[in-house]
Amino acid sequence: MERLSPLSYAFLAAEDVDPTACLVIGSLAVLDGPAPRVEDLRELIASRLPTVPRYQERVVPGRFGLRAPSWQATAGLDLRRHVVVRRVPAPGGRAAVAGLIADSMAERMERDRPLWDVTLCEGLADGRWGLLSRVHHTLADGVSGTGLYRVVFDSEAPADEPPPTPPGTAPGVTGRSLVAAARGVIELGAAMLPVTREGLLGPLDGTRRYAWTEVDIAETAVVRRELGVTVNDLVLGAISGGLRELLLERGRQPDAHALRTLLPVSSRAPGTAGVPGNQVTLMLSMLPVEIDDPVERVLQVHERVAGLRRAHEPEAGVVLQALAGLLPFPVLDLGLRWGLRVPQQQVSTVTTNVPGPRTPLTCLGRPVRQLLPVVPIADRVRLGFAVLSYCDHLVFGITADGTSTPDVEVLAAKVADAWRSVLATV
Repeated sequence: MERLSPLSYAFLAAEDVDPTACLVIGSLAVLDGPAPRVEDLRELIASRLPTVPRYQERVVPGRFGLRAPSWQATAGLDLRRHVVVRRVPAPGGRAAVAGLIADSMAERMERDRPLWDVTLCEGLADGRWGLLSRVHHTLADGVSGTGLYRVVFDSEAPADEPPPTPPGTAPGVTGRSLVAAARGVIELGAAMLPVTREGLLGPLDGTRRYAWTEVDIAETAVVRRELGVTVNDLVLGAISGGLRELLLERGRQPDAHALRTLLPVSSRAPGTAGVPGNQVTLMLSMLPVEIDDPVERVLQVHERVAGLRRAHEPEAGVVLQALAGLLPFPVLDLGLRWGLRVPQQQVSTVTTNVPGPRTPLTCLGRPVRQLLPVVPIADRVRLGFAVLSYCDHLVFGITADGTSTPDVEVLAAKVADAWRSVLATV
């Protein structure tokens, strides 16, 4: 019997405390037509589920609340509850797809069954169709969440090709590095200062909006070489540029303390990308929205992230999770629920960058043309950015609170403009 880690349990507790939260991660794959029958899709998934036992298990609370919930096998898994079909409203264009994603990602999962589902989306424009894969964050993090792809899709990758390495993977913490991790704890403590009131924090209403933009990774080679930066630096620079323009349009001042983002960092050992569970730590970085020059903005992102790594913030997160695991579960549960009820003022947004498949995918013989990632938002964070690569392309998926952020499609366009502005200057 495997019990939930403190981090995995925290995602369930967040939903219990906040009725507007839905801690589900996912992505929509857009495929060429014609769409298959849902029965054929269920048959395919049924044949592959034995390769991922966790997807056949549900969360069972500990007796009397004295121990953490555990994963237990589900007898008689009914795929009719996990694999369903929905039709995108005609004409199935961009707005209709975004609306379907937003509505689906606001729907909580029932906890009496394994915490995943797949929706066959019919009626996309140009004769295409989609597969919306959802996994509760308790079951998987952004890296292992792509493990559902192995159940649904076929890949052209060689069988011995290693999975992509997440950007900025955190090293494991050993006894020799505890002093460095302690320094990182101090650095994380300093990051707990509230952001300015000119930012984007505020209550959520329970509904969601979604938008996306797609860019080409290959065209960044010259820029990365000339500036000495990574794709991840360019990603954060583009998001910073888009948010800067959004603040200006709203009549707010994009000062240096306006927006802090949470950056998940994988703490997985090599070769464990497909193992379910949450093996992730974090960094907290101010976004340089105060900088107008796009190149200077990217360089500032590069320096800030490098500084957080030098301060060992990721290792500190691993240590804090390990210490949380030593607490009696009732104490941990009480602390989590109390903390989640306190309105947080420190984190404005979340930005997760996950390496996707490097070779084309297919499902039942149909090619996947695009992958649109989705990240959940909660705890007064009104905007979240999920960035996912597929072959030579990178998609920014933006999740937003339904009422407070009606201009999410405009924001997606501004992120794309900020991305292109760096390429045009080098």
